[in-house]
Amino acid sequence: MREKTASERLLQTLDQQTITTLMCQILDLEDGELLQWQVQEISETNGAATGGVYRLTGTGRGQDREMDWSLILKVLCRTPAGKAPGGLEQEHVLYWKREALVYQSGLLNDLPGGLRGPHCYAVTEQDDESVWLWLEDVKDPHGPCWPLSQYSQAARCLGQMNGAYLAGRPLPAFPWLVRTSSPRGLLDHFSWMWKAVPDPTTWQHPFLRSAFPLPIADRLWRLWEDRGAMLDVLERLPQTFGHLDAWRGNLFAVPEADGEQRLIAIDWAYPGLGTIATDIGDLMAPSFGLFRVEPCDPRTLDRVIFESYLEGLSAAGWQGDRSVVRCAFALFTALKYGCLLFWLHQITDESQHSSWEQRRGHPLDECLQQQATLIYYLLDLADEGRGLIDVA
Repeated sequence: MREKTASERLLQTLDQQTITTLMCQILDLEDGELLQWQVQEISETNGAATGGVYRLTGTGRGQDREMDWSLILKVLCRTPAGKAPGGLEQEHVLYWKREALVYQSGLLNDLPGGLRGPHCYAVTEQDDESVWLWLEDVKDPHGPCWPLSQYSQAARCLGQMNGAYLAGRPLPAFPWLVRTSSPRGLLDHFSWMWKAVPDPTTWQHPFLRSAFPLPIADRLWRLWEDRGAMLDVLERLPQTFGHLDAWRGNLFAVPEADGEQRLIAIDWAYPGLGTIATDIGDLMAPSFGLFRVEPCDPRTLDRVIFESYLEGLSAAGWQGDRSVVRCAFALFTALKYGCLLFWLHQITDESQHSSWEQRRGHPLDECLQQQATLIYYLLDLADEGRGLIDVA
C-alpha cells in the first residue's frame, strides 16, 4: 500500500468548520459556504523549528457569487522530524515558538517604514504540542527574480524600519526576541567546514579549478583567522531592531488595496536586536548567490541596496556616520556569507550535485560560477571592512 504524503496525512486532521471559518476571514464574509478545498505541501522543513509548510486553496460561495481563496499553514515543532531539538528557552536564537509569539504579540501591526508581516488569521496549539500558524498567502507580481529597482525600494524600507529605532523609537521589549544578530555562534557551529580550505587537493576539483581561476584559499583562510577581531568590532556598532533574515526569499513586494506597494516580510523566526545594516547584508548576498536578482554584478547590487538603505535611515531621522554603516555592512556580509562554505562541501561531495541543481534551478556549473563571483566580491568586501575599522 502506498504511504500517504504529508499533505494527505494533514488533510485527515482538518475539519470543514475550521476551514470555513478561515475562508470567511480571508474573503471578509460574515457567512460563507465552503465548496471545495485542497492542501499542497510547499516544504517539509525550512527553519530549525519548522515541521512543514502547506498551501490551502479552495472555492467558497458568499454574497451570491463564488470566490477563490488561499492561505498558508506553517507548522512549528519543538523537534521537527530528522532534526535535533530546537531551542527550548526563550533566549535561544532557535527558540521554536518565537514566530507564534511574534504574531500573537501584535509586534508586526505597526512596523515603521511601510513594512508589514503577512496577516495571521489564527494561531492554534495542537495535541501533539505543535503550533499551527494560519497565514496570508502572499504573492509577489515580480516572481522569484526582482529587478534592481525593487531591491532599491526594499532596502529603503528596511532602512526606514531600522532607522526609526536608531532615531529614538523604543525598542520592543519582549523577552523572546533575539538579543544579538552577530554570526559568531553560527560560525563556531559550522567551523568543521574549514577543514577542507587549507587542503590543496580541495582546489584541484575540476569544477573548483574552473570557477576560481584566481586562487582564494589564502584569502579565505585570512578571513577565517580574522573573524574574532572583526566580530568584536561588529558587535560594538549601533544596534537596532530588525527582521534578521531579510533575504529575497522572505520578502514580497505587494500592491495593496489603497494603491500603495508594501514590503511584506515572512518567516519571523529570528527578529530582534541586530547591528545596523544586518538586514541589508542578508538582502544582498544570498539574493545574488541564488539568482534572485536580474542579471548584474554583485558590486552593482551592493551599490543599489546600500545607497537606498542610507536614504531610508535618513528619512527615519537617523543622521549617523556613513562610514559606520558601511563598516557594519562590509563586516557582517563578508563574515556570514564568506565564512559559511556550504557550497564548497556540496561541490566536493558529488552525491549532492543533483539536489543542488534542483534547489537552485540552474546547471551546476552556472551555480558555482555565480557563487564564485559572489565569493570574490565578499573577500573584497572584507578588505573594505578592515580598512574602515579605525573610523567606525
